[in-house]
Amino acid sequence: MKIFSALFRKYWIVFVVWTGTLSVNADQVEPAELPKPDDPVLTMMDSLDVLNYFKNYRKVNEGSAQRNLQYAPDSVPEFSDKVYRERLKKLDQITPFKLDYNPYVKGYIELYANRRRGTVSRMLGLANTYFPLFEEKLAKNNMPLELKYLAIVESALNPSAKSRAGAMGLWQFMYGTGKLMGLEINSYIDERCDPDKATDAAIAYLKYLYKYFGNDWHLALAAYNAGPGNVNKAIRRAGGKRDYWELRPYLPAETNGYVPAFIAVNYIMSHYRDHNIKPVQAKYHRYEIDSLFVKQEMTFSQISEVLGIEMSELQVLNPMYIQGFIPAKWKPMPLYLPKSYIGDFIVNEPLLYRYVTGGWADPLVDSSKIEAGFFADYHKVGRGETLEFIALKNSVNPDSLAAWNLLEAGSRLFLGQNLIFYSIQAPLPKEKPEPKPETPTKAPAQYHTVRSGETLWAVARKYNTSPEAIKSKNGLRSDRLKVGQRIKVK
Repeated sequence: MKIFSALFRKYWIVFVVWTGTLSVNADQVEPAELPKPDDPVLTMMDSLDVLNYFKNYRKVNEGSAQRNLQYAPDSVPEFSDKVYRERLKKLDQITPFKLDYNPYVKGYIELYANRRRGTVSRMLGLANTYFPLFEEKLAKNNMPLELKYLAIVESALNPSAKSRAGAMGLWQFMYGTGKLMGLEINSYIDERCDPDKATDAAIAYLKYLYKYFGNDWHLALAAYNAGPGNVNKAIRRAGGKRDYWELRPYLPAETNGYVPAFIAVNYIMSHYRDHNIKPVQAKYHRYEIDSLFVKQEMTFSQISEVLGIEMSELQVLNPMYIQGFIPAKWKPMPLYLPKSYIGDFIVNEPLLYRYVTGGWADPLVDSSKIEAGFFADYHKVGRGETLEFIALKNSVNPDSLAAWNLLEAGSRLFLGQNLIFYSIQAPLPKEKPEPKPETPTKAPAQYHTVRSGETLWAVARKYNTSPEAIKSKNGLRSDRLKVGQRIKVK
């Protein structure tokens, strides 16, 4: 009995000491479980590092509201588990998602806040490009705005991101799922990379998964990544349990970090200033981008050379055109441009359809004929007008009108479409010659200073001459003009 009492006292003391230790460290969790080198989230972040779409060439004045002045510029603050837990608890109160804190979540927080700070800076910049689009569509569908963070987990906001499994775009749709959600995918266009259409598809898919899994967002998110079939298998293997953290060991390896990464992104996008992370701005914010419809086939090269916009910008803004070719032969196709280029595109639209890399493509009328007396004019298609009617109205051959506009005979015209046609200007009536001055003088040359957005063709038309004539007068070898350049036009 004495021996039992002694043993009891001994182990009771050990138990008291052990439980006391637990209470002292109650604010701590196990060491962070860091993502493995082949983690899909890391792969997407690596893809963003090579995206050349940021204003690195100039400093961005963010103001005191954009940075924490208590830290030195290169300082990397560290926080305890207690701070992380309290911050997530506050975020949890204003979101329908359950923002748990555990070693898995901690691992991704440390990934974003410490190891990949530069990538987070770029994602913060791209958020100004894509989040307004996401938020508008999510609000319209009565969906949680925090779902915008899912695109960071999926693609790191790289619109042309491609996973090892073949998923594409901001929302990383697989081919089959993309087709199921109504996205067009062929040799020229992949709407999985269209920010607008892919966002609509992602919202519709998430809405379906949320309802399918009994209004459980964790399971819906896991199913978005792994597929609903794999989540159902995990539920069966877990004996019917439906808590994500209990199902996690039974999910595919690439899905293990999916929900923890989503929680960590919610945290870092709300507390990046506390971690002394400053955004690197993308070249254009959402409000600086607009769209229009291209009505005929066109290449990025045509647009770049005529408007003077960089090819890399066209590719980032229009990643759905996977070969830099807009296949608008059968229906108008969208084109996204910085707003500063929209007006130039509209003014030069007929010209753009005729332009090929290096010069003008016109099978019947070339620039030398224009120089010799052929002059361009335009006709805006009215309701019910046909190619033949417009040709008759403007006294031109219907076949020529079709060729000038790269159309086939009998092509359908669109209301408001601009058609270009050529005519020979009638000679002006002869006037009585003025008496010649005793000492003939040479007329002074006329010059033009190039303004922002002006093309060689636009300047030539303004002065009733041709691009080739201006190039010849100024010794120009290409059609590109620079803002402020002074050129002879007469």
